Amino acid sequence: MKKKILVVGVYPAPYRTNLFLKLAEVYDVTVVFEHAGGDERNTEWFTSGKYIILDTEEGQKAFASLNLKEFFAVILYEYSVPAARKLIVQCKLKRIPYVINCDGVMLTPHGNPVKDLYKRFLISGASAYLASGEHAKEYFLRFGAKEERIHIHPFSALVPEDFVDAPLSDEGKRTLRKKLGLPVDGKLAIGVGRFIPLKRYAELIAAWAEMPADCNLLLVGGGREEEHYRAIIEEKNLSNVILEPFRTPVELRDYYRAADLFVHPTSYDVWGLVLNEAMASGLPVVASDHCIASLELIRDGENGYRTPMGNEKILCERARELLENPQKRAAMAKEALATIQFYTLENMAKCQLAALEKL
Repeated sequence: MKKKILVVGVYPAPYRTNLFLKLAEVYDVTVVFEHAGGDERNTEWFTSGKYIILDTEEGQKAFASLNLKEFFAVILYEYSVPAARKLIVQCKLKRIPYVINCDGVMLTPHGNPVKDLYKRFLISGASAYLASGEHAKEYFLRFGAKEERIHIHPFSALVPEDFVDAPLSDEGKRTLRKKLGLPVDGKLAIGVGRFIPLKRYAELIAAWAEMPADCNLLLVGGGREEEHYRAIIEEKNLSNVILEPFRTPVELRDYYRAADLFVHPTSYDVWGLVLNEAMASGLPVVASDHCIASLELIRDGENGYRTPMGNEKILCERARELLENPQKRAAMAKEALATIQFYTLENMAKCQLAALEKL
């Protein structure tokens, strides 16, 4: 009989639910989410399944009826949500092992002393910690985690179909662009994400006005800022900026592969799985330094560039450098593809299962 584990997340994101399916190959998994959706994400992005959803009356009753003593361990993928905080207190009282995950975090020199004390209370008693990389590890250590209990995993949602064997040829890219209705000639940079202020696409579009006319910018995602973006495009009379609505992960593969370069000016991403996706498609990346994936994956000048958040001028300069230098771009694309090879859903699951076996 499989041991039972309880896992808690914010909402049924595919990168969570697909991981939980992997865990369910070894354990009897009960899944709890705070919400069925949200975060201004397209409803098509979320997955459905036999989850306990706490923003429903039925879900609240199911959650209240859980007997924690039946579980081998509790895994908190977002420990700060109300359900997770409640479970941590219960686990402490009932001496049930609990595991805390951290996808990534921007560390600041000074925090709120009261909040930091509370974080230490929640974090320091965990039996194990799942860290996406060195930044998450440092975060755990700051709040009292024992280093020997920290397990680093490659944070990813990538499956074999997401990877190309090698960056596509120019002819291959042109074929895809024709299929997608994109400009066939010239160069193409792509950005993928919700059209919200946090992503800084408005600032990127404005800065793109200084780029050569044959350097096209494609933004894919859709959202409430689209009209604002279109107003900037019209004001600056830009013919080389294209906006596309939300696309499913499978649809996105062709968009990535049709491009020459990935750009990501975000003001803050806990990780930024779009970088994983772009690199798996053989793209060098130019990304803000306020994205954990940028800090963990980019080797500046080798597989892409890391640029200061809020300075879209520099980001555009780096993008132009690569778009106009096919030899350098090809070398970086090859390095990007090599960098991301280990970052698969399968390897993430293996690392997390190995950590659970040590409890």
